[in-house]
This record gives sequence, structure tokens and C-alpha cells, in this order.
Amino acid sequence: MSVLYVVCFDVHDAKRLRKIANEMENFGSRVQYSVFECYLDAMQLDDLQQRLAGYMLPSEDQVRYYRLCGKDQQQILIDGAGRVTTDPDYLLL
Repeated sequence: MSVLYVVCFDVHDAKRLRKIANEMENFGSRVQYSVFECYLDAMQLDDLQQRLAGYMLPSEDQVRYYRLCGKDQQQILIDGAGRVTTDPDYLLL
């Protein structure tokens, strides 16, 4: 079962930043420059973490993964354009 994660990163080198952002686009939707919303199961989360670790310089960069349960998702507030990312595996009409 996939869970919504908000993944944000702070990368101090432009080349590493591009690589991490490009990899993130394979896993979720960009909602701000360095913030993505991703629906991930445990295996996908592990895969993402391993891939990003290969691009990071741990002494300078960081990636944060915030897991949001259903109750938390209902509390997301957005000012301005945009909406919360939906799980691509489940679409309610």
C-alpha cells in the first residue's frame, strides 16, 4: 500500500541538485522547486533513498521524507495555485 510522502531537499551543488530533481520526477510530482509529493510503498521508498544517496554529498546536502497519513492529508492547506497530488494508482471520480 502506498503512502503520501512529502520529500524536500537542500543540495548545495547545481549539478547534484539537477540529478536529484530529475530522479525525484521519476517518483512523484513537483509541488515547489525542491519539494515533491510522492505516493510510495516501502520498496519504492527504499529504492528512492538509495538512488538519492548516490547523488548526495552527506556533509553538504540533505533530503527529508515526511510521511503523511490520511488524516494529515486532509489537513493540507494550499494558498494560491495548486492542489494536493493524488495517488496515481487510485483515481476516484
